[in-house]
Amino acid sequence: MDVQVVELSPRSMRLELTETTASQVNAIRRTLLADVPKLAIDDVEFHLGPIRDEATNKDYDSSTSMFDEGVALRLGLLPIPTDLGQFRRKEECTCEGQGCTHCQVMFSIDKKGPCTVYAGDVVPLGDSSLAILEPEIPIVRLGARQALLAYATAVVGTAKEHAKWQVAQAVGISPRPHVKISRQKECTDACLKRAAQSCPVNILDFSNGKLAVTEETKCILCGACEKACPHGSIEVTADPAKYFLKMETDGSLSCREALRFTLKDLKRRFEDLREAVQALP
Repeated sequence: MDVQVVELSPRSMRLELTETTASQVNAIRRTLLADVPKLAIDDVEFHLGPIRDEATNKDYDSSTSMFDEGVALRLGLLPIPTDLGQFRRKEECTCEGQGCTHCQVMFSIDKKGPCTVYAGDVVPLGDSSLAILEPEIPIVRLGARQALLAYATAVVGTAKEHAKWQVAQAVGISPRPHVKISRQKECTDACLKRAAQSCPVNILDFSNGKLAVTEETKCILCGACEKACPHGSIEVTADPAKYFLKMETDGSLSCREALRFTLKDLKRRFEDLREAVQALP
């Protein structure tokens, strides 16, 4: 497999994979979606009862306009920066699941209304580099005399367990298209012009009696141009050995980090399968 980077940023990536097969590319896609680990809030402890603000000498009720379960769900979906070299799953940690700085992160929330609680109000206890990546995400609205005091624990998991641990989104694969133009004798200028106008992504240009492809890689293989020109002057095919892979992440890991983990994980799993097969009698 040969890999060429088409577009790359910390949170989005587009690759062209050649000398490969659909099954190999799909294995990468499925692993990106389900098996890349990250930190996400998994347990929330809400303070119950009245809260006294010593600074203003006011009493607040520990309640919000949402059920605690709804607030906890929103907290779980917040993106937390994750260093896979530092954090590991609890069952794999040397603390044997008791909870330590290598397998969990604690956050606190202390807000009093009237106000809106944002992701930036979810403060990590200790390491400030673990602050929520999108501080402007709204969580819940607090009315007058309402307050939210809670402690949350984030642990490492994967999207196989819950969608809140999903690192990569919008992961898609598509074969590399090839558009061949070979004008037939019975094909008229009107036919070719109609074919150019039928393209939904506008990659066909008809001028001076000639039809040309401007950006072949943007073709979506819909076949609209072939239908518009019934004389066979246009042929759209998909290359079975070349694919585009595109992805985005929530920022907890960069695209590069997510892809590296995916490839290492696939290699490990195939090695385990090879050894298991070789061990068969």
